Amino acid sequence: MNDYFSRGEVSQVDRGAVRASPAVPAVAPVSAGAETRGQDSFGSRQRILPVDIDLAALDEDAAGAAEYAKVHARIADILADLRADNANTSVESAAGAIQSMLPAPIIIVPLPPASKETVEQAVRLAKRIAAQGDHARTAQAHLKRGTVDQILSAAV
Repeated sequence: MNDYFSRGEVSQVDRGAVRASPAVPAVAPVSAGAETRGQDSFGSRQRILPVDIDLAALDEDAAGAAEYAKVHARIADILADLRADNANTSVESAAGAIQSMLPAPIIIVPLPPASKETVEQAVRLAKRIAAQGDHARTAQAHLKRGTVDQILSAAV
């Protein structure tokens, strides 16, 4: 279980061995390039301005990554509880806890002053989302759409 070696166990480095030549030549320092041109490198270059950074997109990406890490940590906690052989945790309760983290699609039905057509359109949209939800869940397993249709038609 000890990963450390004593000095006697470590083989000596052969400094006389021929090393392979590098695949890419070494880059010359910046000062060497300025001397070969014979002019001031700062005067000949244009000033490079920093690129405008979209802070809103950066914040959104960071929030998404944080949410992703939080979900992974919660799943790891659930699986750790299962491995600990707690009498309080069963496979069904762990599956339910993981399933509860999945977002549920929500359809907002218009309030009563809305027309009948608007309410019917919301109902059609809800049915279409429910039908496509099965395809989205099975797409996580990288199945082809025809296979998913066959499985779903056989299940109904």
